[in-house]
Amino acid sequence: MKRIIAIVIVGALLLLGSKTAKCEEVEGQSEPVKPVANYDTKETAVYTEDGIEADVLFEYTTPDGICTIKVTEAYYDVTLDEENATSYQAGLAYGKAISEVYPNYCTDLEPYIHENIRYAFPNVKDDFSPVTTRLGSLYHSINGDYQQEIKGLSDGLGLKKRGIKKDGVLSVEEFLAGQLLPDALRQTACSGLSLWGEKTITGDMLAVRCLEWQLGSDNTMCKIHSVLHLKNGEKSIASIGFLGLLEMISGINNDGVFGAILDVDTGQEYDFEGKTCYTYSLRKALEEYNTAKDVGEYMVSNSDRFTYSHNIMITDGNESYCAEDAVLKIKEKGKGYSVLRDNKTPMMKDVKWESPDSFCIINSFVTENNYDIMSGFLPNVARFVKYNEWVKNTDKFNVVELKNTMTQEQVETDLYGSPVIYNVHKDDLTQMILIDYHQGSVQVVFTGLDGVEDKPVFYQVEKFK
Repeated sequence: MKRIIAIVIVGALLLLGSKTAKCEEVEGQSEPVKPVANYDTKETAVYTEDGIEADVLFEYTTPDGICTIKVTEAYYDVTLDEENATSYQAGLAYGKAISEVYPNYCTDLEPYIHENIRYAFPNVKDDFSPVTTRLGSLYHSINGDYQQEIKGLSDGLGLKKRGIKKDGVLSVEEFLAGQLLPDALRQTACSGLSLWGEKTITGDMLAVRCLEWQLGSDNTMCKIHSVLHLKNGEKSIASIGFLGLLEMISGINNDGVFGAILDVDTGQEYDFEGKTCYTYSLRKALEEYNTAKDVGEYMVSNSDRFTYSHNIMITDGNESYCAEDAVLKIKEKGKGYSVLRDNKTPMMKDVKWESPDSFCIINSFVTENNYDIMSGFLPNVARFVKYNEWVKNTDKFNVVELKNTMTQEQVETDLYGSPVIYNVHKDDLTQMILIDYHQGSVQVVFTGLDGVEDKPVFYQVEKFK
């Protein structure tokens, strides 16, 4: 670990929209925080407009031709033909293909699932019925085709054990927990930025999404990055996530509508009865709609039915939105509301964004009078301030400029186990997705087993026009 002399919490500005930081305005700080060092990385990279084509190590297609998996140096490239197969048959083929290309998949996944269950249910000892009840209710709430895909996957992997028990054998219910992670168990942090018009050299939109995810004690998720090409005519989607897991974490449809989930912890008591999964609702919206606005309005209109509050980043090359989805209990208490935010929506007091033709999303609602996870929460403050400064200080972006901007920071900033400075390019970054609407391309950084790199490789994974 690089040695860093002084401990800093945030960079040049801490308070959003303020010229100076006052100690009483930030929870937990006894004195104003000040920048004392430059934490830009010393590493360099020669980036280009195009992404790198990942080397294919080997390829497998199921005998029925429904599923093809290319095992590349960085991720699993999966194509699932749902035009010529039922949802169950597609899932079945996918499960069988995984068993061929990754024989230890189930063995490796089981400990990771238990880590997430323990995180969400810290008081559960041996009786996991509260977990299975939650999982069962949410499974039956989602679209029937998605249920059949999951069932087919489970059968294709040969899962027979039932119940939840950490014994080295992945059960049907444990696998189901993997399919419902953000909705049943919750995950971690993310951020997003979009630029267009006067902020890009071409005038066309650029968008970037940073996914931070619980990787597992042995970095399990770094082993199973995937891009799943769901081929289903006008409903086709490229889902960027993890091998064998069908929840929509980040995805883009044939029309170039991109949607991605960001957690927003509004602290409500968890409620799953009569609720459904926002990840599968996002998939449904991407299948059905061809504009960002329509996808956003769908998510906002269904927000009463979701289990966790969240943000949805949505872009289509013409418009950029954040669906600030507050769950029903927060609304009933008058603490928050659901709204489709754009770059003209009034924001909270002291939240300042200074660049037209650009839009930022972090793990908080920021619309005026909505639930506040900015005040006193330094990671959100720091990321929003940094994005604001980076965009304000750059005249126009192209793909190369955006890559260099997003990777300018030194990732490793811990000293004695605590962050010296809160970064955008963090040490738990899992995937960084860059969408170039000028070329109609999607590039992705996949964090490997060696951890986050200061100057990573951007892989070309999808074309959408």
